[in-house]
Amino acid sequence: MADEIKEEVKEEVKEEVKEEAKVEEKQETEAETQKKEETKKEKKSKEKEKLEKLEKKYLDDIKKLEEDNQKLRNEYLKCLADVENTKRRLKEESVRDRKYASQKVVGELINPIDMLVKILDMPASNPEVQNYQMGFKMIANQLVDILKSEGLAPVKALGEKFDPAFMQAVETKEDPEKEDDIVLSVMQEGYMYKDRVLRPAMVVVNKKNIEKKEEN
Repeated sequence: MADEIKEEVKEEVKEEVKEEAKVEEKQETEAETQKKEETKKEKKSKEKEKLEKLEKKYLDDIKKLEEDNQKLRNEYLKCLADVENTKRRLKEESVRDRKYASQKVVGELINPIDMLVKILDMPASNPEVQNYQMGFKMIANQLVDILKSEGLAPVKALGEKFDPAFMQAVETKEDPEKEDDIVLSVMQEGYMYKDRVLRPAMVVVNKKNIEKKEEN
């Protein structure tokens, strides 16, 4: 009887040991599972953090590349604009040079031709001299026509209102029958070369009440 009781006690102890072992094994398994999950979560968190850093780096690199690209584009557009401006300026200068190519020659010929015309306009009593004058006048007129074909034109001054852009007043007189600042006479002819003043006209300008103004 005692042996049976002993055996029963042994069996109960064995069962309890087995149960405790199962519980411990279960706890260990759960702990190990939890640890694996935590490790897995930690790994995922690290991977996510790493990906976020890489993404931020790539975004920063892209932003910098876009800024550099915009900067280069702006520099390119600026250089292109400079080139176009230079081309346009050179073209304008070339057109202007061609347009005013004869200005220097025309300017140098004005004074001697002007003097020649004045000399030829002087009266001559000798018939032989008169014949020479007629011949030289024809030559002078031809020269003037050539200069006009190159763009020379006289400044219209006589009877016009004084304009300092095209005229130079060398004297003032008073003519009560004419308006103030009207050109009364031309002392020396003025000339334009195309749209440029080659030589201003030397004129006498009408000024009313000159004496009264001087007294005041």
